[in-house]
Amino acid sequence: MNFQKLFAVARWEFIEKARTKAFIISLLLTPAIMILFGTLPSLLALRGDDNTKKFAFYDETMALREPVQAILNQKYKLKDGRPNFDLVPVDAKLMNREAFLKDYSPRIFNGDFTGLFIIPANVEEKHLLEYRSDNVGNIRDIKSIESAIEKVLTEQAAVKKGIDLVVFKSLSQSLETTSLKISKSGDVKESGFLEVFGVAYASVLILFILILGTGQILVRGLVEEKSNRIMEILVSSCSPFELMMGKLIGLSGLGIVQAMVWSGFGVGAVLYFGVSVSALGNIPLVLVFMLFGYLLYASLLLGLGSITTTDQEAQQITSYVSLLLVVPMTLLTVVLQNPNSVIAKVLSFIPFTAPTIMAMRISIQLPPIWEIALSLGILLVSTVIITYFAAKIFRLAILVYGKRPTLPEVLAFLKEK
Repeated sequence: MNFQKLFAVARWEFIEKARTKAFIISLLLTPAIMILFGTLPSLLALRGDDNTKKFAFYDETMALREPVQAILNQKYKLKDGRPNFDLVPVDAKLMNREAFLKDYSPRIFNGDFTGLFIIPANVEEKHLLEYRSDNVGNIRDIKSIESAIEKVLTEQAAVKKGIDLVVFKSLSQSLETTSLKISKSGDVKESGFLEVFGVAYASVLILFILILGTGQILVRGLVEEKSNRIMEILVSSCSPFELMMGKLIGLSGLGIVQAMVWSGFGVGAVLYFGVSVSALGNIPLVLVFMLFGYLLYASLLLGLGSITTTDQEAQQITSYVSLLLVVPMTLLTVVLQNPNSVIAKVLSFIPFTAPTIMAMRISIQLPPIWEIALSLGILLVSTVIITYFAAKIFRLAILVYGKRPTLPEVLAFLKEK
């Protein structure tokens, strides 16, 4: 094997793919889109209102509006200090429910009120109330007012039973839990669900996008070189194995650059949003699994991609291989809840799921060293084996034109010495 030719191919693959507009755009645009769609919904959801929202408050008990309004005024305010919610009282003694609904429902569409709250006289017994609006999807507002009503009803029930209200409030204060992650050495560091989930999910998502993106570039490049007869010139200058390994190394370099840039964006986002840097402590180990996982899938794509003859076949091959990465994404919640479960451990030792599942487990709760070493060893051996068989297919299939080799022909390729 001529290493000079091998690295010449690798350098050419890296430079040619890296200078394309599509790669440069995806290098910067992909993390931007991920951050945008990952944070924008949360930012919009947390964005406060600009004006006080008015709700018509029809209370048949005649005892809830003022205490509920007091709770809302204390807890929910606009930036300028005005109350976020204004419960406009409607005297249930002067207007029955039918008349209230008839007169006030049209005012929702006129913009006078956001919605109507109807509190029945038996609300303490039935624990049911009614809300009417042209938009019942604003769960945040509905739950805020509902929670305040529930709190007042509970306090009023306590007073009726002779419980001192001050004592009741002191006993019914809500708890706030601080999550602290401990290590075997006894170190303690603050960590939350979002930090653990974010690192685990990002490691899976980055590998998925890398395979989906650069895998398509690789397979389509092979198809183009075969259709343009460039492959014949390349094979005449170097051996098929040197050509394949050069493409693998060059493409892997491309993937590493993408992963590093995207990880840089991720670290920047973590620091910007004030997430604990301790959440990134196991990133190097996660990147090792991502690297070998990338090599495994890239080798598989090289072997399968060499038998394709059209862009449509190339796209199908890439889609089928990418489906193997979808399985760990569907199991993210399962692994998150119990990273030491049987299914998580089994998938950690299967080559095609080990990179993502083990990356999740490392991010959530560091497995025993022997499990990490065994998983990495299986992944490494599997990568070598797949690369070996991919090279055999590549050697015989890259010069096959017009017709895609059948499964018996592929098996015959594998038996060739």
